[in-house]
Amino acid sequence: MRPVQKKQVVKIPPKKTEPKFELPEVKKWGIITGLIVFTFILYGNTIMHNYALDDDIITRRNEFVQQGVGGIGHIFSKGFLYGFNKANDQSYRPVTLTSIAIEKQFFGNNPHVHHFFNVFWYAITAAFLFLTLVKIFRKYNYIVPLVVTLLFIAHPVHTEVVANIKSRDEILSFLFCILALYFSLQYYCYKKTKNHEFLSWAFFFLAILSKETVLMYVLIIPMVYYFFTDFSLKEIIMIAIPYGLIVILYMIIRGHILDSITFNEQMEVINNALMAAKPGAERFATTFFVLGKYIWLLFIPITLTWDYSYKQIPIVSLSSPEALLPILIYVGLTVFALFRLKRKDPVSFGILYYIITMLLVSNLFVKIGSSMGERFLYTSSLGFCIAVTFLIIRLLKVKTDILKPNLTTLYAFVGVILLAFSVKTIARNSDWTDNFTLFEAGVVSSPNSARAHQSMGWAYTDTANKTNDPVERNKFFNKAIIEYSAALKILPGYSDAVSNLTWNYNSMGIDYFNQKNYPEAISAFEASLKISPNDAGTYGNLGGAFYNIGRYDSSIFYSQKALKLNPSLNFAKDNLSKAQNASRTVK
Repeated sequence: MRPVQKKQVVKIPPKKTEPKFELPEVKKWGIITGLIVFTFILYGNTIMHNYALDDDIITRRNEFVQQGVGGIGHIFSKGFLYGFNKANDQSYRPVTLTSIAIEKQFFGNNPHVHHFFNVFWYAITAAFLFLTLVKIFRKYNYIVPLVVTLLFIAHPVHTEVVANIKSRDEILSFLFCILALYFSLQYYCYKKTKNHEFLSWAFFFLAILSKETVLMYVLIIPMVYYFFTDFSLKEIIMIAIPYGLIVILYMIIRGHILDSITFNEQMEVINNALMAAKPGAERFATTFFVLGKYIWLLFIPITLTWDYSYKQIPIVSLSSPEALLPILIYVGLTVFALFRLKRKDPVSFGILYYIITMLLVSNLFVKIGSSMGERFLYTSSLGFCIAVTFLIIRLLKVKTDILKPNLTTLYAFVGVILLAFSVKTIARNSDWTDNFTLFEAGVVSSPNSARAHQSMGWAYTDTANKTNDPVERNKFFNKAIIEYSAALKILPGYSDAVSNLTWNYNSMGIDYFNQKNYPEAISAFEASLKISPNDAGTYGNLGGAFYNIGRYDSSIFYSQKALKLNPSLNFAKDNLSKAQNASRTVK
């Protein structure tokens, strides 16, 4: 009886695939060096920046990061924000926090070090992106992967990611995805060792542990094999299976560690402006309005901002052109990509790559903690760069499938784009110098955003607190009040703006009080009470101000109101006692 042969289940024998255009080692390393230098030219001016925006959540104010290497165990056992606010929900990104903790261990709380490593990892991304694209586009001249890489690295929409320490999660997750793809191609197409396959799986796992939005690379990797290799569909599925198992493993770990995989609290309008739209058609329409703005930013990255919250993103109806046009564009792109699918058109690949990688941050299926952000375009913009590169090549009729093509027109065309991108990127970086410069730029680029105005108000308040001259202090307090008032006009009841506005009026009142300018102090305290009518401290301050201008009855009235709200307010007790004694003496 003949023995039954065992079937091979997972193992796919590597196929030797020689590139059509062999890139000499010297030229390859010359290009890589040039890409790294170009990256540092673009972003070198961010290295001396300070902390800005939400950098603190993964640096100075993160309990686990502050423990350095000793906090890594805690980092892997809790959610992304737990070390900052004790919230064990939403996301699990231990690799990102670990990288910052290691830097803290060796360099302390130094923003310049963190910014340097953001640029460094971005430069490494440039190198491996080029090397990976050379393998993907092996049927084309090396100028194709070079143009794609240059467009990606120079695109101004990436400034938020590179210049913002907190966005290290975007840089690392995308880099590890590129490395996963690189080592996968090395093994399956270039007969490298089995270790390369294991490295691919490891880097994919690290990518997800850096930021979960790259989960869609579980589809991108097999899609690369479909478009750019001669593997059969069955072989591609077998290659994809381990990546799918890694995704399942990650979801199990994430579900075990986090108390909730979504927001524990109700999502507020200020976090995601889509919550202001009516569920159904209106929310769907507004979501596509945002998706349309993403495409606009990829083509015309002129007006960039850190904030797209309420009401910078307007609510639109399904019948409005702002919604209909993006819907038609996305439907058209999808139909075109699917129509060209059998032809394995690289433009089709670029479109599908963009759409697939945008799904998790699109707000179409799952609402995320933001209505829009330039950082969400980071990974997806590679698809745009690929599609645009091939469209430019076809437009200029450049033959890139021959050894020595005439590239004069391509160099000129792409050179103009790169120059414009580079100038914009370097200029935009300066906005990210610190909170003040960022928020100042934000109220210009996002004039309808309540959060942008509130943040600018906070920056003015912070500057006032650092100013010794009382006159200058009050100038900054007044500027802050204008910004907080603008925020409240856009979003009435905005809690952060309300509390900060109250605090500013009180601070101004105290300044005027210390200058013995009691009428102005009273005006400031009364303005504060109009916003927060149950603030005991403000009533106590009014009691003291009225006492100093001899209006003892008013002083008694406000001091008693303060004590009714807070019986332990000692300075209000003193004001009341002094005012009562003075009142009896006058009588």
